[in-house]
Amino acid sequence: MRTAGNLAGAIPVPIAEELDLYKRYLKALGSVAELLLEETSEQNLTEVLQLLVATTGISCCALFLNKPEKNAHGANLYCTWSSSEAVSRLSDFMQFREIDYQKYPLLFDTLHAGMVFSKNIAELPQAEAMLFATQKIHTVLCIPLLMQGEMEGFLGLFSRDETRSWQPVEVNVLCAITNSLALALVRKRAEQNLEASTQRLKALVGATEDMIIEYDLGGHILNAWTDNHTFSIGLDSNITGLALEQVLPNDMAQAIQLATPKLLAGSNRETFEFTLNIGDTDRFFLGRLQMLPSETGQARNMVALIRDVTELMQEEAQRLSMLETLNLLEEAIIDLSLDGLLLNFSAAWSKLLDLPCEHTNGHPGKPLTDFVYPDDRPALISVIQQLASGTMHSDVVRFRLLHGKGSIWIEAHLLAHRSLQGQVTTLRGVLRDITSSYLQERRITQMALHDALTQLPNRILLEEHLHQSIARAQRRKGKVALGFIDVDHFKHINDTLGHKAGDTVLVTLSKRLQSVLREMDTLSRWGGDEFVVLLPDANCEEDIRRIAERLRDAARESIDLGGIETKLTLSIGLAIYPDDADSPETLMSMADHTMFHAKSAGRNNVQFFQDIRDKILDR
Repeated sequence: MRTAGNLAGAIPVPIAEELDLYKRYLKALGSVAELLLEETSEQNLTEVLQLLVATTGISCCALFLNKPEKNAHGANLYCTWSSSEAVSRLSDFMQFREIDYQKYPLLFDTLHAGMVFSKNIAELPQAEAMLFATQKIHTVLCIPLLMQGEMEGFLGLFSRDETRSWQPVEVNVLCAITNSLALALVRKRAEQNLEASTQRLKALVGATEDMIIEYDLGGHILNAWTDNHTFSIGLDSNITGLALEQVLPNDMAQAIQLATPKLLAGSNRETFEFTLNIGDTDRFFLGRLQMLPSETGQARNMVALIRDVTELMQEEAQRLSMLETLNLLEEAIIDLSLDGLLLNFSAAWSKLLDLPCEHTNGHPGKPLTDFVYPDDRPALISVIQQLASGTMHSDVVRFRLLHGKGSIWIEAHLLAHRSLQGQVTTLRGVLRDITSSYLQERRITQMALHDALTQLPNRILLEEHLHQSIARAQRRKGKVALGFIDVDHFKHINDTLGHKAGDTVLVTLSKRLQSVLREMDTLSRWGGDEFVVLLPDANCEEDIRRIAERLRDAARESIDLGGIETKLTLSIGLAIYPDDADSPETLMSMADHTMFHAKSAGRNNVQFFQDIRDKILDR
């Protein structure tokens, strides 16, 4: 997302405050992710807004969703939260219940273009200014909700503070949170459309030989259907409102009741098995339990689908048939021996491997680890061994599964099956492709710890590496070198060739500087045209000087900026721990002062703090 408004005028904050800002907003981002993964309910969304109000310190936060009616040109207020001191003043939201986009063209055009709307009330046209003035709002930050590329609403953050200024990190994290809200709402909309129409229809109307029981959270039957006379439990009488144990055979009722808490704990579906003695014959039943959504999308009741699988319970053929009943799931179901060999698997196994079904016929008998990325095998083997030994009942492990010519990330729920005597006999696993969510987690981490332009480590990551390097140097009696690097006359490039050319210079220079460093070294963008180089295990001063000269030589190579050959020079200031400083903070300060001395000494040179110590300390 791009930003329209006054962010360029954000007041710089000290490093310590900026770090606190990063930590506070990243903590908020994690809390929001947990809330949205739990459930996309109005209550959870309101809690998200409450969290944003507490984190940002604004007066009010509101979520607006576009009207669902066709050709409607406006948005409705979906939920809101105000800070405690502003509740009485902002409790009347009549002006915000409906927003007609046609009345506020600047707001609509900005959001519709996918841009962040950040304005003080003094900057707004009369229509927008009057809208917010009714609530005594002075600063406005609106972020569009983009769903599949279309603006479907926006997140509004309103402040009564006339001097409120947004830092870039705040806007970046708020945009990430808004994207998470959009994804959660897309998921919720899909679940409502799918579950309320197709799944409800299939579950309640498509019953044939199965038995279907709908019951509430209290375990009271709401509806029951079956055409199979095997279930001779008196369904012809009025059983609505009766408890499961009052109507169903004891083993059936217990199986459903034991599976219910697992479903309520967050599982999408839960399976269970039980046996009934009917006509002096033991018959085997397989059940599947799932939530039944209402028209509003709230999980309200549960549905148990029960099938008589007696004829299927025959050794290997019976096991295959049981797995086929589970092929409705997108996840792959696998059975493992206690030493981790594949015994059986559902049809989704071939999809996870990106192989035709016929190419998996030879997989039974092979170790599961044969299909796992080599680096991830030890962790999986450890979990299998613990389950097989009986030290734990179930566990979850993540690993990369070989997929075609590449790999995908898998989350595997592994469960130990026990005999009637309590001995572990086999293992069962449910394998789910989590590549998309895993990459999203990695992307958020990348955004939090790396510079957006050069992709180099930012200040947070640099300071982490610096503390680690100094801690290691203290243990080993070693040294650490830290250098501040400034591009000479960079402002002239920006002023004459434009900021785009300046960005090209910074990206190209960062790659060249990185190429001459050791693998253990860290190059970070400090901000603007400043870089910082961290040289751990820098025990030889001659090596440090050679690296500094390689950095200067790399910068001298010309850069083509739209046909204009540009050559750069660097001013570098280096300080060494523990010779020049006894802490990370002092080391950074000494290196920074040394770099400024290098610039004042004529630029295009390298200075060491130890060489100019007296000149700096005499200031």
